[in-house]
Amino acid sequence: MRMRIKDRAALEKKNKELLDFARSYLSEAFPNPDRQGCPPDAALRSLAFYPNESEPTVTEHLAVCSPCFRRYAELLAESKSQTEAQRGTSWRRVSGWTRAHPVLAGTAALCILLIAIGVGLLLQGIRQPNTPPIDTHRKPNPTEPLNPTVAYSPFNLDLSALSPVRGSESATGTQLRVPVPSSPLELTLTLPLASAEGRYDLRLTGGSETVWSKSAQAHLLKGKTLIQVEADFRQIPPRNYNLEVRSSSGIRLVQPLSIQAASPKSGEQKP
Repeated sequence: MRMRIKDRAALEKKNKELLDFARSYLSEAFPNPDRQGCPPDAALRSLAFYPNESEPTVTEHLAVCSPCFRRYAELLAESKSQTEAQRGTSWRRVSGWTRAHPVLAGTAALCILLIAIGVGLLLQGIRQPNTPPIDTHRKPNPTEPLNPTVAYSPFNLDLSALSPVRGSESATGTQLRVPVPSSPLELTLTLPLASAEGRYDLRLTGGSETVWSKSAQAHLLKGKTLIQVEADFRQIPPRNYNLEVRSSSGIRLVQPLSIQAASPKSGEQKP
């Protein structure tokens, strides 16, 4: 008999610890400072005093809103106080409340259920709205790349010998056309000596058509003015083009290029 009383006391203690944890968790885990979607106080009072007559959505809201849960706990304590004062006449109402809302129920099973509801709704709330679930069993589309990461190869282009051109002038016939691979490149452009740092506009043109363009920042490094920019030329048809480099002050450089299907092994410009 003593053993049974001891086991019963231990179970009641464990139940209380689990219930206290559930209350503490739901009271703090779901902050809602803007009180979005909160029911009126009258709805919380109805849930505390007349649970069988309340809307199920109010109960669901308590599991994802700590301010409402704390207010509901206050009203619940008030209801409990009145219940103790009228224990003989209000037992049916209290019994109905216990069955409908296990927030203050004393069994371990109901307490664990409360925690599970809170944790489950927390995980559900982490998912962004209108975000479809990930289908882990979906077969890969054969048109999708297995590795979408693009590898950019370094490629240096020395423009230090170029002279600025004016207006709509193109490159002079004496300038060598540099072969450039039709692939993703990490371009490093070396500008003429004493070129200013700042923003430059880059364009790859073929006749009157611009097939590629980008803006990039020029920086001074060890006495040289360099522009480093990523350029993906995979979709550009192999043929002759002009690379135009224009500064914010209007200085314009033109370098003839030849986009080629085969990539140079050295990753450098070739004469």
